Amino acid sequence: MDLLGVTTMHTTTRQPRTKRATRSATLSLSTISVCLLFSCFLALSPASAADSIAVGSGRFVFSDPSGNTDKPITVWYHSPRRLNANTPVVFVMHGVKRNGREYRDSWAQYAERRRFLLLVPEFSKKYYPGSRQYNLGNMFSSSGEAIDRSKWTYTAIEHVFDHVKTITRLETNTYSIYGHSAGAQFVHRMMLFLPAARIGTAVSANAGWYTMPTNRWAYPYGLKKSGISLDRLKDAFKQNLIILLGDKDTNEKDKYLRRTPEAMAQGKHRFERGKAFFETARREAARLETPFKWKVRVVRGVGHSNSKMARAAASLLISRKPSPQRTSVPSD
Repeated sequence: MDLLGVTTMHTTTRQPRTKRATRSATLSLSTISVCLLFSCFLALSPASAADSIAVGSGRFVFSDPSGNTDKPITVWYHSPRRLNANTPVVFVMHGVKRNGREYRDSWAQYAERRRFLLLVPEFSKKYYPGSRQYNLGNMFSSSGEAIDRSKWTYTAIEHVFDHVKTITRLETNTYSIYGHSAGAQFVHRMMLFLPAARIGTAVSANAGWYTMPTNRWAYPYGLKKSGISLDRLKDAFKQNLIILLGDKDTNEKDKYLRRTPEAMAQGKHRFERGKAFFETARREAARLETPFKWKVRVVRGVGHSNSKMARAAASLLISRKPSPQRTSVPSD
């Protein structure tokens, strides 16, 4: 019964009571009121207030105090059973459907098997609508004005990493990141425009179209007018980026495949475009006479499927199970 009903019963009762009965009723009312108030408090408390990550699958809401505080990000996670201070961290970036939970569920088995902490930030359509605010990193406004780097969605990954390190007391200083489809667009652009991010290895799988690492094309199809410096581009080429391509991802009529003239110039389908992106990068690095650490890997017999690409990507990101130094992260 709700609080109003309980109060009404108490104030309209006409039967005489003993002191003991009256005291019992008063205590019962107090208990019910406290429970109801506590329930309301829990319902209104923000999920971002969570100060720990439980073993297994879960989620929390991150409101970035250093970035877009008014645009919360739901982070779906899976924590392996044997977590220690040196447990690797892997971010997985969802596709155009913004289905973070689905991506978390498909990757949870690899998190357990290879003992890494899985984080899947979901950039919802409500707060990050369209490709400009997600795939393109929220670098520019709709009018083309540059947005402060602290509010880039690329930078939000760094902030989530700091938050998770704080609440779990992890000591690892780097993380790996994987993205599929629209998430792959996010990843390869993050490597280009934020090469100082603490990424150990990045995997960009089956992106629909690319920001080519050359000034031959204007942003977002190339680097011209993007504001990127030559030094930053050279730094990007030195990072561990793997372009992962399914050789059956060749559907030219996919409804999510961009068909602008600039995108079509990259190739007829995702497989062609991925190879063109890598070759453009390789040639540009050679022209600049700078070290080039990017790689391309092809997954045979696989089309546009995150779950099937994930199997190959997991082994590229975490090659073996880390040797645990202690069975749990200290709580104090």
